[in-house]
Amino acid sequence: MNWYVIYVRGRYEKKVLALLKSRQVECFLPLTREVRQWTDRKKVIEEPLIRGYLFVRIDYRNYYGILQLPGVLNFVCFEKQPAIVPDYQIEDLKIFARETSLKLEVSSEAIRKGKFIRVIEGPFCGVVGEIIQLRGKRKIVVRIKALGCSILAELGKNEVAPYAQSEAVVA
Repeated sequence: MNWYVIYVRGRYEKKVLALLKSRQVECFLPLTREVRQWTDRKKVIEEPLIRGYLFVRIDYRNYYGILQLPGVLNFVCFEKQPAIVPDYQIEDLKIFARETSLKLEVSSEAIRKGKFIRVIEGPFCGVVGEIIQLRGKRKIVVRIKALGCSILAELGKNEVAPYAQSEAVVA
């Protein structure tokens, strides 16, 4: 069984998630919490970290059954084959989704290759990423190549250590 990425109708992420769970399909929707201000109150809202995408762990034989579910548009594919997301990238996404105290940003733009690092402190401890510098700040980047996007989080210099590129497995 592998992790795959499915593309769903706009604003249908949670509905498809509930449908998959009701059919005992292992799935994952990374959510972030944000506080929304109305005129009379504040409310904490859970929004998908990556809009329009959901992760499913299935046997390839269940491919067509997933496609027939309401709200599922397609699998994310490369070279006409469904893209497989490595387990470690799903685990990294789960770490990012759990951490609600940091402001996360999802970018669809390609990020040039840099030095690989491993986070050694804080909530992202153990995550391997690619480091970039923007406006003098260091940021860690967990690339999700199968989605064509990147997740950025600001980290302090003391929270990261060099990671040999030969050790890094980038799918």
